[in-house]
Amino acid sequence: MKARILACSTVIALAALTGCSSSQSAINRSLGQAEATRILTTDNKLDINIKSSANSKLENARALKEDGKIEEAQALAEQSELEMRLAIAKSENEAAKNDDKKLEEALRADEERKVLYQSILDKEIRK
Repeated sequence: MKARILACSTVIALAALTGCSSSQSAINRSLGQAEATRILTTDNKLDINIKSSANSKLENARALKEDGKIEEAQALAEQSELEMRLAIAKSENEAAKNDDKKLEEALRADEERKVLYQSILDKEIRK
């Protein structure tokens, strides 16, 4: 995870340094951030619809940048990044729910064992 964060930070820094004007810098930063977030999404099990939509928007943003439509490209790149972050958050939420469910089941099993052992102990004490 630290390596991914470092890679993302590097991509963002490079994107910020390559801009010539303020609008170029902003679009490069937005594209860099979206690309860095996309890199983070490669290892996660994400909602394929959100991921494909975000990737499509990122590619369209790059095309718009090449056509000189900087503001539209920046808006699309930012939407792409937000969608990827949403996909990551949904994936993490599902993982947390699954972990919580497993822990609840383990707790229930422990409580049942406790009741069983308590009944055995009570029987032994009564003897």
